[in-house]
Amino acid sequence: MEVLPGRRMMLWAALLAAGMAQQARANDDYAYQVTKDDTMIGVATRLLTTPADWPKVARYNNKRNPNLILPGETVRIPFSMLKTTPAAATVSHVQGDVKSASGGGSASALALGASLAEGAQVMTGKDGYVTLKLQDGSTVRVQSATQMQVERMRTYAGVGVFESALRLASGRVESLVQKLRPGTEFRVTMDTQNNQTRGEVLSGVVAVAGGSPGEKRLDAGFGSVVDAGKVVTDPVALLAAPDVSKLSKLQERPLLRFALPALQGASAYRAQVARDAEFNVVVAELLSKSPEVRVTNIDDGGYFLRVRAVDVRGLEGRDATHPFTLKARPEPPLVSYPLPKGKVRAAEVEFKWAENTEAAVYHLQVAKDAGFKALVHENRAIKGPLSAVKLPLGDYFWRVASLRRDGDRGPYGDVASFALMAPPALPEPPKIGDGDIQFRWAGEAGQKFEFQMASDVKFAQIVTARVLDKPEIDLPRPKPGTYFMRYRATDSDGFVGPYISPQTFTVPVPPPCLQESAGRCVLATHSIVGQ
Repeated sequence: MEVLPGRRMMLWAALLAAGMAQQARANDDYAYQVTKDDTMIGVATRLLTTPADWPKVARYNNKRNPNLILPGETVRIPFSMLKTTPAAATVSHVQGDVKSASGGGSASALALGASLAEGAQVMTGKDGYVTLKLQDGSTVRVQSATQMQVERMRTYAGVGVFESALRLASGRVESLVQKLRPGTEFRVTMDTQNNQTRGEVLSGVVAVAGGSPGEKRLDAGFGSVVDAGKVVTDPVALLAAPDVSKLSKLQERPLLRFALPALQGASAYRAQVARDAEFNVVVAELLSKSPEVRVTNIDDGGYFLRVRAVDVRGLEGRDATHPFTLKARPEPPLVSYPLPKGKVRAAEVEFKWAENTEAAVYHLQVAKDAGFKALVHENRAIKGPLSAVKLPLGDYFWRVASLRRDGDRGPYGDVASFALMAPPALPEPPKIGDGDIQFRWAGEAGQKFEFQMASDVKFAQIVTARVLDKPEIDLPRPKPGTYFMRYRATDSDGFVGPYISPQTFTVPVPPPCLQESAGRCVLATHSIVGQ
């Protein structure tokens, strides 16, 4: 156990104690500086639980004359003999599933401002966090899925010493000792699955006590493990803080993704998201085996990300903190046309997207660059999931955002690109011969064509349908009547364009003629025309 100047603090699992680097034996004593007119009996009356034990103090200090103490002399008094008064920890923050119990009673929800005296138990659920303020100003943050008990909480009357002992049954706690300079901050984890206690020191000095070989000093930046046999491992350097310098300060999707550079020696990464820089109001926590941290189910707002690497022993390294803002709502609509990296062959582009129930209107941007510096079209108040825009031929990028009725605009959706190309050329008027009909139109190298001819404008009654390698087709002359034709092109890269607008034509009734026995017209040249 480590005794500190002015305070004592212990976190028991095997036994982890915070403190300055002093000899353990000496630290079990309080060093009293004798002043003028002090007597052993007077000192004992002020400081000892049992003033009549002053002879024991004299013998403890090897005093030949128990009645003689001199100004400036140091008298060492075991802490076990000093007067104490009960103290309590105060709940300064609580969230989620946090319960407490004392005196063997049933557990109940722990409230903000509650006091926890000796014997009190604290239990946090998977989303529960509680921060305790001790009487000396120190802070203990009890993490999720933790069970802890207040073993001792005492003030030593007359000497200005505060002592706290907290037994950690399972889970994790973080402690910040405020009064020490430059300050002592450490973490403790009780791993019930492996029956291990792990401690990491971030600042100051901590002594870890187990069985054999006894206490070991942990300087800042080191951790240690106490195994099931209470053997304390040699100090291990903690992993460095992950690099968060390149992480975005703005997150625009409900699924937050933070891609960290892999850290050598890391087997996992612990991440927490909190509303405050002190991480009292934690809203999400996870342990990821990869350096990509993904978090969901968080409302829009300002947050702090805290992430640390975990080594193969389970020791957690230095913290890296990254402030960010989440603005993901109202979510952008899902776009449907033009398709990403698609082609459009039309005189105007019809931009289409799914409707968002939160959106009153939509904000459309079209640009010549992916950064949307060179805007060519913008509409901030589109009602409905469609907007038709006339644009010159070329390559474009587009995106859409949703706006609520109060004007609150959500983030833009993913950027999609497309190529606007000339619409399919209209065919030449068909050449209707005496025995055939010819169709011709413009095409591009490598294109194939789907040709259709029908007797109705909806192409429900197909007369002819062909797949062509060339932009032309010759067909036998159909019966007299009105017909409709259309085609669409498939480019060499597989892109299928739209059908052209239906083109109508009429096959006239042929004029009367001299017919031979088979019913065919006989021309003046004596050639025969089939019907």
